[in-house]
Amino acid sequence: MRSVLITGAGRGLGRELFEVYREREWTAFPLVRDPDLASRLRASAGSPCHPIVADVGTEQVEREISAVLGRHSNSLDVLINNAGHVKKRRGLDNTLAEDLEDLFRVHCVGAFRCVRAALPFLTKAERPVVVNVSSRRGSIGKTVAGLMGGIYSYKIAKCAQNMLTACLDRELEGVRVFAVHPGRLKTDAAPPDADTDPRDAAIALAEWIDGVDDGTPCGFHDLMGGRLIEW
Repeated sequence: MRSVLITGAGRGLGRELFEVYREREWTAFPLVRDPDLASRLRASAGSPCHPIVADVGTEQVEREISAVLGRHSNSLDVLINNAGHVKKRRGLDNTLAEDLEDLFRVHCVGAFRCVRAALPFLTKAERPVVVNVSSRRGSIGKTVAGLMGGIYSYKIAKCAQNMLTACLDRELEGVRVFAVHPGRLKTDAAPPDADTDPRDAAIALAEWIDGVDDGTPCGFHDLMGGRLIEW
């Protein structure tokens, strides 16, 4: 049975990904911060489900991932680093330095920690894939072209996460790592031009991961647009 670890599995895209992989009867490792939610996810799953209770913004997450995977699996096929949040303060004068530190810790350092903890299990899978759920707002090219507004903390955190993606794919032999913009999602933090239901994005992402092969380039993939976004 194939297995997937999804961070930020409590709501939005992460919750829909959990439901999609549950329907596919994969072994699921949903990572959430709330123990009560973890219990509800376990109870709702028809296939094996082993929640991980941790905050990706803390050192504890590595210990918890290692412990839960170690108890329940010898390998991991897919890691989806989806956990994150947005602070919608725009412009230099309105942005706090703490905003940058907070979002960098979650989106970039958090993804780093999760990959490091999961790596011994990923390397034992036949075709392991890591997806870092990114955002079009992390594109330097689009920002320079004036196409993306100025939420400094989120844009910088996602840009850093994209660099992490490229570094990991370059270094980790046998493990493919990708940045994926899942679309303009209709979530609580939706942009004004949101047009994609998280359920549709979750289905599309699971299918996209199924199609990854040696010819799939490491890049910043626009899931719903079917093209690469400029880093």
